Amino acid sequence: MIETGEKYKIDFERIKELIEKYEADKKSGEIKKYNEEKTKTDLILPLFEALGWNTSNRMKRNDSVSPEEKISNKRVDYGFRINGIPKFFLEAKSLKEENMDTNSKYVAQAIDYAWMKSCSWAILTNFETIAVYNADWKSPYLSGNLFFILHPSDFLTDSRFKLLSKESFEKDEIDKEALKYGKKQIKKRIDKQLLEDMIRFRETLSKDIVKNNQSRNLSQDDLDEAVQRMLDRLIFIRNAEDRRLEENKLLSNVRQWSAKGRGELIKEIAKVYSFYDEQYNSKLFHHNLSDDLYIDNEALEEVIEGLNHSKDGSYRYDFSIIESDVLGNIYEQYLGNILKKTSKRAKLEESKTHRKEQGIYYTPSYIVDYIIKNTLGEYIKTHTPEEIRRVRILDPACGSGSFLIRAYKELENYWNQQYGTQETLKFDEGESFYSMKVEILKNNIFGVDLDPKAVEIAQLNLLLQISERKHRLPLLQNNIKVGNSLIDDPSISDRAFKWENEFPEIMKEGGFDIVIGNPPYYNISSNDILKSTKEFSEVANGVVNSASLFMKKGKSLLKKSGFLGFIIPKSFLVVDSWEIIRDNILETKFIAIKDVSKAFEEVGLEQVVIINQNIKESNPKVLIESGDGPSYTISQSFFKERHLILTSLSPSLMNIVNKIEQGTVRLGDIADMPRGVTVRSNEFVSIMSKDTVQVLGGTNIERFLIQRRQKKETST
Repeated sequence: MIETGEKYKIDFERIKELIEKYEADKKSGEIKKYNEEKTKTDLILPLFEALGWNTSNRMKRNDSVSPEEKISNKRVDYGFRINGIPKFFLEAKSLKEENMDTNSKYVAQAIDYAWMKSCSWAILTNFETIAVYNADWKSPYLSGNLFFILHPSDFLTDSRFKLLSKESFEKDEIDKEALKYGKKQIKKRIDKQLLEDMIRFRETLSKDIVKNNQSRNLSQDDLDEAVQRMLDRLIFIRNAEDRRLEENKLLSNVRQWSAKGRGELIKEIAKVYSFYDEQYNSKLFHHNLSDDLYIDNEALEEVIEGLNHSKDGSYRYDFSIIESDVLGNIYEQYLGNILKKTSKRAKLEESKTHRKEQGIYYTPSYIVDYIIKNTLGEYIKTHTPEEIRRVRILDPACGSGSFLIRAYKELENYWNQQYGTQETLKFDEGESFYSMKVEILKNNIFGVDLDPKAVEIAQLNLLLQISERKHRLPLLQNNIKVGNSLIDDPSISDRAFKWENEFPEIMKEGGFDIVIGNPPYYNISSNDILKSTKEFSEVANGVVNSASLFMKKGKSLLKKSGFLGFIIPKSFLVVDSWEIIRDNILETKFIAIKDVSKAFEEVGLEQVVIINQNIKESNPKVLIESGDGPSYTISQSFFKERHLILTSLSPSLMNIVNKIEQGTVRLGDIADMPRGVTVRSNEFVSIMSKDTVQVLGGTNIERFLIQRRQKKETST
């Protein structure tokens, strides 16, 4: 008998009832009437409810069990999540389904779906059989991914059954159990594997183009543009194929060419490009330098095969399932690889220095969600449908477009709720669901980035959101543009960006309704061209971080009452060099400040999310959210009085700080300390110039003071 349900919050009485119902229906022959839907509602979902899962999505919590989006009939039925993160995906079948766990189609579907979603576990069940698979294990045979199988007779007796409980998943017990199978080779995560493959494809094509097209004297930029266009086209086509918008022409053409044993594969693939140009009419397939280059058959075959599956067959890519944030993350890292070209060869090199200098770091999806929810989400609550139809949303450093994609999805969901689903929606009389999606992109979504490759990728990612069979795609060059958001003087930069010229209608109307993003942040050096900008002179106060310039620019581009949502260095809250921009932003209404600690592994700084509205309000309340969950509100005047925001402190600990300050002289009033003294430990306090204390990382200030006193008494 397994351990009591109390420890794991398992309702064994309910499970016993379900087993008895199953056995009675089996004995009476009633089981023959169970279709898939009845099996799910009468047995499978109640079983997992008894295991502690929120299968009815009560209160719409982040621990819900949600039906998965149907994508071209290739899906699993449910995603089981804790704090919004999928723990396993479940594929349900009818009780009438025999030998379910040996059906390679069902097993592959469950395993592949979980891996595409960066989730380790997949479950295939009809209640009579529960087959648990590890999607991370690398095996040429599907049976190699099987972890264990249970039947109703095992539910009350087998110790492995408790591993399926919510409580057990919260403790990662199934992962710990799987580690005992240490000889199993582990597949790379979907994002790591696809990134490696994309970089390999880019290098393969680059080397081959240089080798076969030397007479064209291609520049490094020419080569980069041609390779990028080819990869973007291939990914768009693979997405269309996996969504079953079009038949699988790429792999089919490769295999037909291979069977003939002659001819040039590049000419066969050019026919596919021409077909997509006719059907979708996107800039993506218009004539480009890449169409005039020769590429060896073997190089092109390697890339196309690799965008479908690995050589050993241990993984298959399904671009209808891969999340846009996975693609975005891959592209941000992909852009950090610099192409080095000589007259006879090309080589890609990962450049962490380049990423650091340019501030290229992908924003985690939960932060993007938070910013969109608290900017566009708030805008939607307080505006009419006609106003929402004209909302202007900007990311001034859009990268591969993660914020813009999430904003697009928020608007699409809004209109779905207003007018119905894709099958029933009539946005306006005679206007289709597809027309509505195009209108969102063209009227509501805007972005700027310094990197032309990033802009092209952002455009591609947005087009992937709306593509439908036989529908022509919009051109987005008037929405997503190349330029330096901070420089408008062509004598300073060849990518100077005059906002009044680039977005004349929007600027005449007063600016954007919402400005969002993750601006690049790095300390501006003495020879940086940003030193010559108006924004720099207006915020300069010692060391200047580029993020402060984006904050100044973002605020200036906002309409009155518009929303600003950025993730920025936490030092903005407390450090003297940020004082000018801090005062400038304090002229607006702070809605929320969320401490996200270190959101980026490769960045030494901690970060916060700030949400502001461009209005003046008498001493508004601000929501403070700490990284470990607790939240509270304080008056905005608190910031003005101290230039100090204690985002890690509860109100009770803030009272302690108030007592410490009473009758004291601040160090900054009697000494010049440009950086301050930092005590580093698991709990630490930083004493800052002109500020009393800066508390970081959830510091327990009481414990710190007690430890300091005890140490002093011991030394005495």
